[in-house]
Amino acid sequence: MRISKLKTNTSKKIAVVTLFSVMTFILAGLIEVTLLSESSAVAQERDRERIDPISECFKEVGETEVAPNGIRNWTESTRDFVSLIPTDDTLTLINNNVVGDSSPVTDMTGIWYVLINGNNTAHDRQMVLDEVNSLLATSKPGFTKIQQDLLSRCITNETNSLGPTPNY
Repeated sequence: MRISKLKTNTSKKIAVVTLFSVMTFILAGLIEVTLLSESSAVAQERDRERIDPISECFKEVGETEVAPNGIRNWTESTRDFVSLIPTDDTLTLINNNVVGDSSPVTDMTGIWYVLINGNNTAHDRQMVLDEVNSLLATSKPGFTKIQQDLLSRCITNETNSLGPTPNY
């Protein structure tokens, strides 16, 4: 009887240790997968922070569509565009209500952060693009029509490359 009880207790202990070991490996695997996916998400966010496609659009168009005698107008129009961003009520409203940031959007990178935010819907993104187009048209001394169209197309293409958000 003692041997049978000893075998039963030993079997239970082995089963518990085995179950504990298996659970430990499963939990370790889940933690590793979670950490890897989080680090991937963090890495993607850092890449987005480093690369501001809107500024890149301005660089690209500026390099290809500005004649030597138009550099001053381009530079002044770009500065004016940036100075108009914090005063735009629609961008501020979207930043406050959709993104959840209480401060105004202050620069091109800020516009990009609004566009990449996961709370956006397609309508929100389109409203941001409409405001950007309005600011491009309002900037003084003024971008040429070709420059406005190229900037708008570039920014729209970058936005469309983001794909849908969870709220899209």
